[in-house]
Amino acid sequence: MIKLLRNCLVLNLLLGNIASAQAAEPHTDPWTGKYPMSFFNRMRTANTVGHNKLSIAVKLLSAEADEIYSNGTYCDLPDGSRNDVLKTVTTFKYGWARDHHLAVGIPYLWVDSEGSSSVVESDGLANIFVFEKWRCLSESRQRPAMAFDIWYYLPTGDQARKRGTDQSSIKLSMEMSKAWKHVNLHLMPGFSWNVDGGCDIGTLDLGILCPVHRRLLLGGEYNYTNKEDKHKGECQDLVPGLIWKPFKGASVKLGAVVNLESDMKYRDDVGFVAKMFYKLSF
Repeated sequence: MIKLLRNCLVLNLLLGNIASAQAAEPHTDPWTGKYPMSFFNRMRTANTVGHNKLSIAVKLLSAEADEIYSNGTYCDLPDGSRNDVLKTVTTFKYGWARDHHLAVGIPYLWVDSEGSSSVVESDGLANIFVFEKWRCLSESRQRPAMAFDIWYYLPTGDQARKRGTDQSSIKLSMEMSKAWKHVNLHLMPGFSWNVDGGCDIGTLDLGILCPVHRRLLLGGEYNYTNKEDKHKGECQDLVPGLIWKPFKGASVKLGAVVNLESDMKYRDDVGFVAKMFYKLSF
């Protein structure tokens, strides 16, 4: 009996130690959630800006068309034709609650386009957007983080001058993110409905980042676009790039937008994108 009681006591102590060790074990690793809110062109992660924090990001995208789609194939632009677009987007994000932030984006375009029957030289606002982001699931060792966005695009563009549209639209998107020590992966499907019966757009974005230094990340994103109306078309881009963090709260992102396949009207083989980001705490 004494031996049995002693064995029970030892077993009880052993189980207690195991339970204590499991309770003390962290549910995250040092690299869990350690990735930026966005990549280079379109890809975003499941991270939010943080409660009572404000960020500002300025993106610059340059595209100069090399070819035009005609009769089922691409051919070089005729002499004297061009379709050059320089786009900037200034985005502000504010974390109004834990796992939530509100954002507003202000796009401004410079367009220089000349075809066989029209010439467009303009600059001005495109479609201003606002969106709310909710991270419904935080990342742990076993599961990815998940977030949902709901967007509203204001009818502030000018379709005749090739700066977006004069119609409004609503967009839903979802982000899933998972980090490991040497790599993190991201997925973002989305769909945009034109409120006024215009073009609906489906998108799918994939991203990968590899930390190579505490201030430097290398990676890339894949962007797929599908327009679903009379101007229907598909486009696939690959965007390799780097993210440099010069100091706390700041980052600089540089990427090359390489077109893989497209049947849109104009095609730029390789474009350029740059983004500057800074975050403030209150």
